[in-house]
Amino acid sequence: MLSTLAVAGLLGLAAAAPQYGSGGYGGGHGGHGSGSGSGSGAQQSFRFPLSNGFPNLSPDALKAVEQQAHGTLPNGPLPSSIQDATAATFQLIAFNELFEVAFFTSLINTITSSVYDVGHGAAQQIVLNALTAVQAQEELHATGANGIFKAAGRTRVQPCEYVFPSSNFDDAIAFASTFTDVVLAKWFPPQLPFLTRSAGPFAFSALNQMVIVPGSCPNSNVIPLPIFGALSVDTQNIQAKDQNLSFSFKANGTASHDFSLVYINQQNLPVVEQPKNIKVSGGKVSFQADFPFSANLMNGLPISAVTKSAGPFTDADAVAADTLFGPGLIEIN
Repeated sequence: MLSTLAVAGLLGLAAAAPQYGSGGYGGGHGGHGSGSGSGSGAQQSFRFPLSNGFPNLSPDALKAVEQQAHGTLPNGPLPSSIQDATAATFQLIAFNELFEVAFFTSLINTITSSVYDVGHGAAQQIVLNALTAVQAQEELHATGANGIFKAAGRTRVQPCEYVFPSSNFDDAIAFASTFTDVVLAKWFPPQLPFLTRSAGPFAFSALNQMVIVPGSCPNSNVIPLPIFGALSVDTQNIQAKDQNLSFSFKANGTASHDFSLVYINQQNLPVVEQPKNIKVSGGKVSFQADFPFSANLMNGLPISAVTKSAGPFTDADAVAADTLFGPGLIEIN
């Protein structure tokens, strides 16, 4: 339990560190309301707004969120204009923060409605206090990013509908940790001396592939980033050793044999491997590739991608520019 709470705290800290900078992580009581759901069965989608009006907070609602977050939005003047590259960065930040608000709101609701069991009494309240503070901080992060767009006369990023691939509390926090690594990997190293450097297109693609209900985003087209085809890492329970890993993707008309598999890990040069045992069946391409763990100490969360060429690649951005399918997230046990 302590480790999962620590991850939740790190997620909030990582999100706060680069952009807005306020807030603490303890205490707090109650939540900021719930979104609505649609669909049936276990896989229901989460929709905004929250009961407090988020993402369109009134002044009084904003004050309540700041109290819960243990800090305020920065009160200095916002820029009246921003460059396109800066706008793209903050658009991805806002897109991610809206997802995180949805995620933590949904997680809190599953605990308070006894869907997830995290204990009772004081033990449960400790968990809820931590998660509620993080949720409020994510509301401030999203509000701050969209406030920059409003001040600069640019289009604010609107929320989508979301689904979350978790069936219990530990899985939910592990999932949150994964997205901390992928989306916020440029800013805060929770696991390794040098956290794997991601790239905007990988983060944007991962969010769209894993948590966004297709067609539910009102204006994600304003974010100038591609969405890659999904790359499945089919090997389960990957150990920290040299081995062959299995991957697959839907061909979608792509040449099924003329591609490379690239690993991105820490701050090292990307590692290119040639696929082997390639099989095509019903539009699905499956293959294997060497995973050179020992030579590169590929701990943490290596990112894999199918690229059009064998490089060489200088960094994650160069890999993203040549990517067809990805990111494949490799969780090392």
